[in-house]
Amino acid sequence: MRILFKILARINAYIRLRHFNSLLQNYLNNGLKLGKNVTIMPGAYIDAKYPYLISIGDNCSLSNGVTILAHDASTYKFTNGYTRVGKVEIKDNCFFGTNAIILPGVTIGPNVLIAAGSLINKNIPPNSCVAGVPARIYQRFDEYIEQHKEALKKDLSFEYKEFESPDNDFKEKIRNLVENDFIYVKGYTGKFPWTIT
Repeated sequence: MRILFKILARINAYIRLRHFNSLLQNYLNNGLKLGKNVTIMPGAYIDAKYPYLISIGDNCSLSNGVTILAHDASTYKFTNGYTRVGKVEIKDNCFFGTNAIILPGVTIGPNVLIAAGSLINKNIPPNSCVAGVPARIYQRFDEYIEQHKEALKKDLSFEYKEFESPDNDFKEKIRNLVENDFIYVKGYTGKFPWTIT
């Protein structure tokens, strides 16, 4: 039974990767500008009607559920069928947390972290960390990174492959460690399939 689940998981992963590649190719064929070393998780949504109005710079990451829209149809029923359309420009080194929403007509970055669940409805200046609905700046990007580099010197960190272990003692150890603080996990096993180089 366990072997069957592994086989089904591999088949599912293969299908998801093929679907992802097909969607990405469709976006690119329709004008999406994509930089190098960009990670787009398969649950992210890029405006399928207007991808040619969207550009994503180098070293950017879009988590699951991220939505990038280049159109706003809120005006459609009330203006005799007109939809507002605008470009979205994401500059280098930006990270978008799960379920972040980017509305049309904005420029973001470079060096910006968008927290999970945030709504971006205006330009985000370089070197910013933002959160909220609508998103507001809460910290400078370089300060955020430095803060975590300092924490890495003090706190515990683990290799990603350790978390794949079925060892319940390890899981209990991790549960106890995160009871009062964060820990860090480094790396990924294998080639990460959602990064476009």
